[in-house]
Parts: sequence; structure tokens; C-alpha cells
Amino acid sequence: MFEREIPINQFQLEYFDKVIPDIAESSMFSPAPGHGHTPVWILGHLAICGELGQKLLGGSISHPDWIERFGPRSVDDIARDDSLTLALVTNALRDGYRELCNLAASTTDQAALDRPHGMPSLTDTPIVTVADTIALLLTNHFAFHLSQLSSCRRSAGMPPLF
Repeated sequence: MFEREIPINQFQLEYFDKVIPDIAESSMFSPAPGHGHTPVWILGHLAICGELGQKLLGGSISHPDWIERFGPRSVDDIARDDSLTLALVTNALRDGYRELCNLAASTTDQAALDRPHGMPSLTDTPIVTVADTIALLLTNHFAFHLSQLSSCRRSAGMPPLF
């Protein structure tokens, strides 16, 4: 299952590994020009969304206290918090998507994948099932927020990666 989506996510994670070294710890709580998101929110949001995807596939959420702070429809008004280090949120993101890919690759229960996702943020959208949601999380959603993180990097004066 997810034979196309997992390699796409792996490709995006390779790009992530090129972007993240240029994100400074000191910039984590500074809104970027344009989209206005802070690096900590982008990273935390992707991390918790990876864990929410795991939950849809029978896994668990490692950072339940991040759901309100970084989850769907959360507000990017995060007070400086020295416990939310670049390393912590970056590792949570990597761990979350590694496990999401593992669960997605090993899922064989088609009935579970075909059930409604139950996510209020996706109500009344073309994303209807658990399978749709996992595909979205592994591809479009990750790429969208990765582009925001990349723009944080460029806003700090870094040259293009390509």
C-alpha cells in the first residue's frame, strides 16, 4: 500500500535534510515574511500531523500535548518556549514520518483504509477516507509546509539549494 506516496515522502525528507541545517535556533519563534509562520510551528505541525497519521493506522501519538499547540487549525502564536528546540521538533518530525511510512507500508486492512477519516479539518473536502488522508499527509501536506520552511531559510539570506 502507498507504493507511490512513501517514495514521494522520502524524496521530500531528503530535501528537508538540506533545508534544516540552515534554520537557526534563534529564528525558531520569528514569523517569516509572506506566510507568517514560525519555523517552530511548521516543524511542530508536521511532526504532530505525522503522529496523527500514525494514529489513523493504529499507531500512537508520542506528543499528545502538541495536538492543541500544533495540530490542524492551530494558531501560530507560539510563545517562546526553550523546551521546543530545533533538535527536538526536527527529531519528532523525522521519527513521526519514519513510523508513518512504516505503518503505511505494512497496512493490509483495506476496510480500515476505506473508513471515514473523522478529521474535522477535512470535513466537506474531497479527502474522505483514511487512505486519502495518509496519501495527503505523505505528499501534498508535507510538501506545502516544507516550502514554507524553505522560505524561512531563504528569508534568512541563504542561497537557493538548486
